[in-house]
Amino acid sequence: MSAAAPSPPASSAWALAGRFARFIGGLREAMATGAEHNPALMDLAARLWNRLTEAAERFAAIAAHPVARSRRRPAEPAPMPTDALPADAAPPWPRAPRRTLPRRYGWLARMSPETVPSGIEFAYLLAQPEMTELLATAPRLWRVLRPLCRMFGITPPEALPPPPDAPPRRAPAAVPDPRRLRRRSEAAAIRDHGPLGYRPPLFGR
Repeated sequence: MSAAAPSPPASSAWALAGRFARFIGGLREAMATGAEHNPALMDLAARLWNRLTEAAERFAAIAAHPVARSRRRPAEPAPMPTDALPADAAPPWPRAPRRTLPRRYGWLARMSPETVPSGIEFAYLLAQPEMTELLATAPRLWRVLRPLCRMFGITPPEALPPPPDAPPRRAPAAVPDPRRLRRRSEAAAIRDHGPLGYRPPLFGR
């Protein structure tokens, strides 16, 4: 008897993950339509397709566990001794540079007008109260949404108001200088009784 497959969590976050997955599917269809007659978009199609698929998967993973779980720090690998490789071993291949997507504000909406309706749908999704609540619970979700905001030229809404500034700490009171206190006492004595060594006349004698 086979075990039953685990059911997805029934929550508003998981419902948002389904809406986000449908949005990603519509965006990929619009991108494929625009790439048919757009060589610049065709050159980015494979990278953009993979990036959108990864965004949907990461959104679903965060929606399933909005509260981040602590992870153990992986152990550092032991250094390889210098004599582990033979002297005639071939040098390792250099790492290929990572091909990234454009980072200009609103680049996808300008490159492919067919994706503009998807951008409007994404802006509407960001404005939902359920999305605001999920972003407040899982701020790491912004890592998934910010690249999409940049693609369509959408200013990300504030998930939470900025924390209030801490009140300034009062500086500790300075220790008075005894020399200044002595000078002040001498000035007060001169003001009240005249200069030092002066004796006022004794009237009536």
